[in-house]
Amino acid sequence: MYRVSKQLWFCAAHQVRLSETECEKLHGHNYRVLVHAEAKELDPTSYVIDFAALKKAAVEECERFDHHNINEVVPFIEGGLNPTAEELARFLCEKLAARFDDARVRICKVEVFETDNNRAEFVP
Repeated sequence: MYRVSKQLWFCAAHQVRLSETECEKLHGHNYRVLVHAEAKELDPTSYVIDFAALKKAAVEECERFDHHNINEVVPFIEGGLNPTAEELARFLCEKLAARFDDARVRICKVEVFETDNNRAEFVP
C-alpha cells in the first residue's frame, strides 16, 4: 500500500456549543490539516495522487472556513454540526473523498490540528 499526505493551514474562529468550558466562548485557531491518500497501485506517472491536484482541492474545501467564524459556515451554521476538530475532519474527508475516491485511490484519513497538542482525525 502506498500512502501520501498533503498539509495545509487556515485561520478561523469558532464556538463549541454545549461544551460548558472556555471553548463555548468565541476563540480562534491556526488550524493545520493533514490529508492522507492511499492506493495499492500507482498511476501511470507513478503517483498515488498528484500533490498539486490534492493541494488545490484541499485549499478549495478549506477556504470556506479561512478567516471566518466556522459557526457561520455551512454545515456548521446554528442547528447544524458542532464545529469541533472531529467534525471538521469528517467534513473535509467526505468532501475530498467525493472528489478523488475511485477504484484505485482513496482519501484514507484527514487530521485536523487545532493546536500543536490537540488533534482529531477521521478515518472513513
